[in-house]
Amino acid sequence: MRSFIQPRKKRLLDNMTAMWLAFIVLIAAGLIIFGILLHYKSSFYIKMLEELHQKNGKVVQKVEKLQKKIALVTMQNKLYHEVTNANTALKESIRNMFDLIPDQITLTKVVMEKKSLYLKGYTNTPESYTLLLEPPLKSIFTQTKVKFSRDEQGRTVFESYNTVADTTPGNLGKDENASQ
Repeated sequence: MRSFIQPRKKRLLDNMTAMWLAFIVLIAAGLIIFGILLHYKSSFYIKMLEELHQKNGKVVQKVEKLQKKIALVTMQNKLYHEVTNANTALKESIRNMFDLIPDQITLTKVVMEKKSLYLKGYTNTPESYTLLLEPPLKSIFTQTKVKFSRDEQGRTVFESYNTVADTTPGNLGKDENASQ
């Protein structure tokens, strides 16, 4: 059979199929580009997150160091107040102790320890010591020992060792041995 018209060239794809293929290729390219951008963005955020974790670790270390410094300063402050209070109490104790000393007695040596008091001085007579100073000392201390002697000028020299007995079982008798 023969045709009366000239054959036309046929395309491989018609217009509609070409448009569909172009649309599919364009969508696929867009998805690939979006995937690549998403990958780079996520790796950027992962790096940023790691940097933030490192910074956070450094900040945590700084906070721990500051907390240690705060604890040290707090302890030093507490120690300062304890020492200040102890010094105030000691000053008050010394002031009270000197208030006990009557005018007829002159002290030459005072040794004050935590649980003992050593006094050395002059008095006119042993009776003035016994009447004026011994009663207040006996009201404060549990043991009071006194030795009297005379010096070259004829004054009565006294040495008084006063202790507070320690009631803990391991320390019984130690104060007695220290005074001898």
